[in-house]
Amino acid sequence: MDIRGVLIAIGGNEDKGTRNFKTMHVLETDLDFATSGILCRILAELKSEESSVEIITSASTIPQKVGQKYLRAFKKLGQKNVHVLHITSKEEADTPEMLEIISNTACIMFTGGDQFKLISILKDSAFAKIVNRRYLTDDIVIAGTSAGSMAMPDLMIYPGSEPMNVTQKKVPVYEALSIIHNIIIDTHFLVRGRFRRLAVAVANNPEHLGIGLEEDTGIIVRKGNEIEAIGSGLVTILDGTEIRDHNSVTENHKIFIENLVVHVLCNGDHFELNRKIT
Repeated sequence: MDIRGVLIAIGGNEDKGTRNFKTMHVLETDLDFATSGILCRILAELKSEESSVEIITSASTIPQKVGQKYLRAFKKLGQKNVHVLHITSKEEADTPEMLEIISNTACIMFTGGDQFKLISILKDSAFAKIVNRRYLTDDIVIAGTSAGSMAMPDLMIYPGSEPMNVTQKKVPVYEALSIIHNIIIDTHFLVRGRFRRLAVAVANNPEHLGIGLEEDTGIIVRKGNEIEAIGSGLVTILDGTEIRDHNSVTENHKIFIENLVVHVLCNGDHFELNRKIT
């Protein structure tokens, strides 16, 4: 089956037209917000500036502030039909009005915040089932940033060992929205020292590719398989299919993983989820 939807996962803290590299933890690049920035790349996947975009702020503890930031950013980019949906319960998500909106929008974007909060509201809802179906069968763009990215696969890390000096014996993973399968996404990847926890998560779930996204960095997934790296930082891909041996204890950083394969991509690079580099 050919998957028609486009999925865009972002590592968080993406340029919203007020870029401050000091707070974004990325090096300055020549990517221009209005022509090649991540939010611009999302809109480039839509048919027109009239296409509807729904910003889902359910993961956030400051939904009004977050929603307004995206409204201003997309307005700067010329997108005219953008709305914010702050859904606070499964019952609210499954109202006829909400299901009608989500059945017809051209783009959904899940903001950052707490991925477990997002999952507790949307998992197994009629809302989520429509999103999953449309990803398979419709020309829809489904984007997420930070927690919104981490919640899109079938497994998500929460909360996991963080930062690097925290001692923890395992990296817990939970069932998520299952829009895309067999990957685990981690965000704010380098600035928050998350290589260790993603490596352990992949070692314990080797059928899942680990995808670590720097801030202001993301991936576009087309046809459910073809990845393009976008943004100003690096995409780190951890492939555990060839792991020969490992331990699952991260206490005092005593990690042993043999033959974990690492790929690093930057803006414009391509990769296939079936493990073939293009």
